[in-house]
Amino acid sequence: MMDKQYYSDTEIATVLGISVSRLRGKIYRGEPLPARIEVPGSRTRLWNKEDVHNWLDQFKKQDALPTSQIRKTKR
Repeated sequence: MMDKQYYSDTEIATVLGISVSRLRGKIYRGEPLPARIEVPGSRTRLWNKEDVHNWLDQFKKQDALPTSQIRKTKR
């Protein structure tokens, strides 16, 4: 059986490239974020690492157009 690994709020904020206070604001406003675990009777939140990376994968973008498709502009 594989043990699950979790991020803390501080770690998830770092992964997302935002501050912890911005993360908390996003949670408060109900903005889209990966699924999280809120431990009953505690202020601790845990973020399953696999869930976080699967959530982030939804937003992958293709690389820029191949150079053969880029229009050259006159200067």
